[in-house]
Formats: sequence, C-alpha cells, structure tokens
Amino acid sequence: MRLTLRNMLALLNDIIEDPAEAEDLRRKIDESEFATGLVQRIHHAASRQRLGAPNVDGRGVGLDPNSVAEYLDNTLPPERIPDLERICVESDVHLAEVTACYQILAEYIRGPITVDPALADRIRRIALGEVSGHTDVAKTSSAAGPDEAVAAPAAAPIGMAPPPAAAPLPTPPQPTTVGRAPGAHAVPEYLRIGQRGRWRPLAVTLLAAFLLSAVALRAMGPFDRQHPLMRLFGMSPEANVASGRAATSSAADARTPAADAEATVPQTANEAADAVVPTAEPTEAARAESPDAATTRPADTQASSVEEVLPPVAPETPPAAERPRPPMPAEPPTESRGAGPDRAAASAARPEDAGGGAELDGRSDSRDMDGPPQMPQVDSPAAVAGEAVDVGYVKLSEPNFLVRYARESADWFRLPARTRLMSDDRLLVFPTYRPEIIMTPGVQIVFTGSSSVQTMRPSPQDEPGLTIHYGRALIAMAGAAGARIHLDLSGHKGTITFHEAASEIGVEVSHFLPPGVDPERVPAWPVIRLSTTIGRIDWLPTGATAAVALEQGQVHVMVGDQTETLAATQPPAWMQGTEVRDVDRLASDTLEPFITPDRPVSLILRERTEDRKSEVRSLAARGLACLDTFESLIKEFGDDRQRAYWSAQFSALRESLVRGPETAAQIRKTFEAYCGGDAAELYRLSWGYSPEQLAEGAAQHLVDLLDHDSLRVRVFAFENLQRITKKTLLYLPATNAATRKSSIQRWKEQLRNGAIVYETPPSPLEN
Repeated sequence: MRLTLRNMLALLNDIIEDPAEAEDLRRKIDESEFATGLVQRIHHAASRQRLGAPNVDGRGVGLDPNSVAEYLDNTLPPERIPDLERICVESDVHLAEVTACYQILAEYIRGPITVDPALADRIRRIALGEVSGHTDVAKTSSAAGPDEAVAAPAAAPIGMAPPPAAAPLPTPPQPTTVGRAPGAHAVPEYLRIGQRGRWRPLAVTLLAAFLLSAVALRAMGPFDRQHPLMRLFGMSPEANVASGRAATSSAADARTPAADAEATVPQTANEAADAVVPTAEPTEAARAESPDAATTRPADTQASSVEEVLPPVAPETPPAAERPRPPMPAEPPTESRGAGPDRAAASAARPEDAGGGAELDGRSDSRDMDGPPQMPQVDSPAAVAGEAVDVGYVKLSEPNFLVRYARESADWFRLPARTRLMSDDRLLVFPTYRPEIIMTPGVQIVFTGSSSVQTMRPSPQDEPGLTIHYGRALIAMAGAAGARIHLDLSGHKGTITFHEAASEIGVEVSHFLPPGVDPERVPAWPVIRLSTTIGRIDWLPTGATAAVALEQGQVHVMVGDQTETLAATQPPAWMQGTEVRDVDRLASDTLEPFITPDRPVSLILRERTEDRKSEVRSLAARGLACLDTFESLIKEFGDDRQRAYWSAQFSALRESLVRGPETAAQIRKTFEAYCGGDAAELYRLSWGYSPEQLAEGAAQHLVDLLDHDSLRVRVFAFENLQRITKKTLLYLPATNAATRKSSIQRWKEQLRNGAIVYETPPSPLEN
C-alpha cells in the first residue's frame, strides 16, 4: 500500500480491512520521519477548535469544497491530487478539513448513524425544494401538528432514500415557507451572511491606515517645505531660507551693517560648528524696525527667519582651533553604540580607539565600508604591551548573526556586521544559523549550528588561531598557497596547512558519552572530524614530528588518543546546509530581527519563549540551552502544543548534557527545581541506556513509562525507545490513555519478542 495522505487517514481511522496492509503502512510511517511528523500534525490540527475552515464558496483546488469531497470519494482527477495533498501538508486549515471530513465518512462506513428526526426532515425538504434556506427547524416541526409528529420516523440513517410518493410529507402551512422548484439549489441564508458587505472591512482598514499615516506625518513636523515628506519630493528647506531673506529685503535699508553681519550664517552644520561668528550687539536702528515692514513679512519669517531654520551656535562653544577633535579612524567602524557592554571592553583594549575613534556623537563613520577592516600596525601599543589585538571581523552575513560574551556584564550580545574581533573573544552560534567571520590574513570561517569558539592571538609569524570547544566550522583560504591556521579542538591542538590557494576543510567538534553513563562522574570523549572538501591539507598535531596529509574526499577522525583516516563518499550534510528543517529555517528568519545588539541575548530569548509561533518558541528554548539556561527547554516537554519539536529539543538536551560535568549538574538542578517528584526519573532518562541495561530490565521500564501520568516522563521514555529501535509504532505521548492503549500494546509485543534493542551499537563514529 502506498504511503499517501488518504491511506494515512484510513489507517488512523481503523478502516483498512486487510491487517497485512495496515501493518505495512505502519512500518512505512515508522521509517519516514516526515510521515511521522505528519501524523502528529494531523492529530494536532484536528483537535484545534478555533482553527477555522475554508470558505464554502472558494475557488481552486485548495479552496473549493468539492475538491475535498472528490478527493475523499476517490473521484478527483489524478493530476489534481498532488496539488491538493501539497496544500493540505502546508496548511493546517485544509489538513483539519480533510481529516474531519474523513472521520465523518469513517463513522458512516462502520454503520448507520441516527440523527435527530427534525433535522432529517428538514434535510429532505431542502432537497425537494419545499423549504427555503432561512426556515427555522423548530417552526417547521411545530407546525406539523401532534398527529403528524407521531407519524415521523424515530431515526433516519444517513444515505436513506426519500420516502415514496404515496406517503408525501406534510407541507407546513407557514407563511415563511416559500416553495422552490426542485433542483434549484442555493446557498442557505446563514452561509450568505459572511458574503455581504465584504467592502466594509476593507474600507474601515483603509480609513484607519490613512488616519494613522496622517497622524504620523503630522508628528514629524508641520506640513511645510521643512517636512521630511516634502524633502522626499525634492523640496529643500533652504527654500524657506531664501523666501525669508526675500521677504525681509524691503526692510534692508532699516538695518545697520551690524545687523546684516548677524544675518550672515554658515550654510552647513560643520561650518556652524567650526566658524567663529562675531556676535555684534544690534543698534537702536535695527531694533526700531518699522511696523509696516514687520507686517509685510510672512508669519514664518517674522522675528528671525534665519534662526528658525538653523539654530544659533551656542555661545560657550570654543573656536575650532581650541576645541579638541576625536581622531577619525582609517578603518571601518566597529559595532554601534548599542553593541552592549562588551564594546567597552574592546575599546579599553584598543588605546588607538580612545576618544571616540570608532564613533562620533553616537553615529558610526560610514567611510570605507566596502573594504576589509584595517588591522593595527605591528608597533601599536596593544601589540607591544601584549594586550588584546585585532584578529579579524564579522562579515556581512545577516540574518546569520554571531554573539560575543561581555565580561563586564557577564552576558552575551549580538555583534553587528563588520565588528572587529579581538583576541580571546568568546563567540557563540545558535542552532540553525551560519554566521561568517574573516580572520587575517584571508581566512574565511563559516560556523554551522550550535558552536562555541574563542579567538586566539596570532602566532609570531602573524598566523591566525582559533579554539573550538564544540561545533562545526567550514574553513577556507582566500590567499596564497601554504597558508596556515592554528587550532585547539577541545584539547586537540595542531596546525593546518593549506597547500592550495582555494583549499577548504570542514572541522566538526562534538562529544560522546556511552548511553547509561552518569555525565557528572565520567567526562565525555571529544570527537574531532577533519573533512577535506577542496584541495589538499596537512594536519600537524602539536608535538608531533610528522603531519597527516589529507587529500580531497578524506576524513580524519580523532577520538581520545585514537586517530583514523577514512574515505568519505560525499561531504557531510551540514556543509551543504541540508541538515536544517524548513520549519527551523522559517523560525530562524522570524527570530533574527528580535536579536538586537543593545540588549542581552538571554533576555531576548526568554521573551521569545512566549512567542505565538511554536517554531520560534522551540528555537528560543534551544538557544537558551546554548547559554547553559535550561528552564525553558525543560518546560517545552510539558506543553503538548510543542509536540512537533520534542525530538529536536531532546537532542539539544543530550548534546548539552555531555559538554561537561558542570553542565550536567546544572541540568540536574533545573530538573529538581521545575519537575518535582519526577526530576530524578527525567534526569536518568536523559542519560539513555546501554545494551546491557536494556537486557537487565531497562526496556521493560521504558515501556511501562509510556503510560505514566506525567507528559514529560512519557516523552522522555518514548524518545529513548525511538532512538533505540528507530520505530514509533504510531505512539503519541500527548494523547489520552484510551488512545495510547493500542500503541502501548504494540510496544509490549516488541518487548516480548526481544525487539527493543539497538539496531547498531552506539559509537562515537556515528554521524
């Protein structure tokens, strides 16, 4: 049996007669991650009471109700079926519509359904054209009289043929009953209500938008030539200055030369700030301006038309020669004023930037924005004193952002594009994002997914260095052949030499802890993978005499003290960006605008855990886990609205658990603070189970927990079973006990057959 949406609905409604076909379809769903997620979406969409429904008068394959009817009746043309199923997969509204209609048909297939006699009578009358669309059911029933009411059938199965002509239905003598020719069907009145006055909401919306726009424009200033809107149409405010001077030309004879000198002002803001304007006291002749001249001037130029356009220079402003000027940097600016407290640390570490070299009055210098940032000279004070030095900058890579740790505030802040990076900067990358940095000289590094790195001071030969605690990085050279970079990969130190100018290598640093091992007692093993994708590179471990040569298409794996070089058939999925689900990409694009440089990232992510979109809440919780904050992630497992993201969140929890004993202890304390009596059970379930532990009774324990009262416990038990057996058996932790019963029985059969075992033993070499 093919794995189609219609067959999945038939399986979920238990109307497949052949048990072999039903079991085959269950197996296909278990093997497909997409199908498993779609089953969860079907249950979720059908249970949403406020989801809504498509319009009854819609057009097109996705809006026409007849399309759904033909699809369920298996009469829809084959070329239109893929379009309808695609719409159902993409839209919860259409998916719920098809699911609900199929449930009704499934109930009919199981046997006749009794309906209210009055409702059945009304339906037959509408079909025969004897009742108008707005006739009330209660009036129709009461008008038939007591004798006729007794003669009405007690129940009418769906699909029953109309009564014979020899026993016609009584016609109620109601004035509201309007006869209609048979077969003349029309949309009932209660369905036509939504079609009336469709222009009214649009008109109200346009009117409100106009009023809001008018208020916003008026708040920006009076509607004259100085208004920004007028400037948009090419009108300059200097016209007001010219008109003011022209209006006052009639009184020029009454002014003294001192007054004329006072009216002469610089034409630009810089000239107004730099020029020393002599302040002459107006004479009596200037003050005694004739009343006629005052009345002939426009209202906006009276008193002092020039001063209204350009503000006067403050008298306490010193001359340009005496006023100290901040040095203007030759390189592009660093982060803006709102880049967080870490900016102060970077500025303090760079004496050449003191005095506002990177910023002027809160405004970034926009010069030289196309070229790479200029690095400090060798004889800079920072380099001589051994302080932090520039090692690169953040490339223009929005919406893929990067965050840096600010030691002063002990928090993380986003780095704007083209921010200069300093040595010993701690950087963090959140899940689903791919930011890029440039390290001198000409090293391009793209981080993929959750990563924690730290920049290093350049070597005496001015070669860059980077520490990767965990994560993935794609390193490429844009310089000459023979370039090198020094790496510290979770304790594995060495140097990579690029033998070709266009060489590229992927570096992956993860940690492995065998399932069932206490992460607070046994540290995880670092697992390093070096994958050469372009060119040829050499990996020289620190202290070694011979380098490991890696040709294109080879992978060098390091686990503890053991190393091995393998041949790779194709590059890892994370290098190509195909490991991120589409829903996570959408969540990434939605979350990124909220991450601003002027606020701590932890605060922003906490706010986004209350977002109305489930995918954004999930991504924010996983981002907080990268910051070693696990409250939101653990709470997600108790929210049945997040069922589609439990698997990704459980993986994020396990990845955090093996970072180190300190992180594991913090996770345990979070369980104890938020999960009460289930804390110990949940913490133990997060470790996983070894094959020996499964054989000793852990498999039985996991199956028993599938019917636990706590939703979190059921989720954790099911995630363990799913990772062990690679099966789901259509078990849904968020459903009620009656619905879970059949799936639990199938898991018990797996237990009796000894099938709850690892398909492949856990290994650090697994991708």
